Amino acid sequence: MKIQKRLLLTLVLLLTVSLPSFSKELQGEKLPIVVEAQKLSYDDNKKVAVYIGNVIAQRGSTLMKGDKLTIYFDKTGKFIEKIEVVGNVQIEDPRGRGRCDRLIYYPAQEKVVLIGNAELRQDKNVIIGDRIVAYKEGRISVEGVKQRVKTVIYPEGKVGKGFRP
Repeated sequence: MKIQKRLLLTLVLLLTVSLPSFSKELQGEKLPIVVEAQKLSYDDNKKVAVYIGNVIAQRGSTLMKGDKLTIYFDKTGKFIEKIEVVGNVQIEDPRGRGRCDRLIYYPAQEKVVLIGNAELRQDKNVIIGDRIVAYKEGRISVEGVKQRVKTVIYPEGKVGKGFRP
């Protein structure tokens, strides 16, 4: 049980530590967010930037990919209120990776929501559900609507051929 709790905490931290780097300073450094796409449209009245087509967003060693990425800024246009990525969403980080149909990140709440075919992986360990909500402080909620929630955990030192949890 202790290993399961530690794995869940590690997977939660993967997302919630990686994604905040898209909107906050990381270890005292201001790292740029680099976004590439086929198309960008920005509405200054609504303070919304929409990137469409093979979107790749990177900050430091964290990489996010999707079909469409929308950044919602505050009224001043200086701070990110919400980031939404839709379609074939993938997250890659040295600590692990994730995927889903739609991802919403709320920097102020340090909360990330993965919706639709949500999956988090760290090495061979996996959490799967229809909706995963994770907070930086370690809270996590996994829901299954169309599919059952599934967790696969390999205890430390036991990963190898033929091993089953």
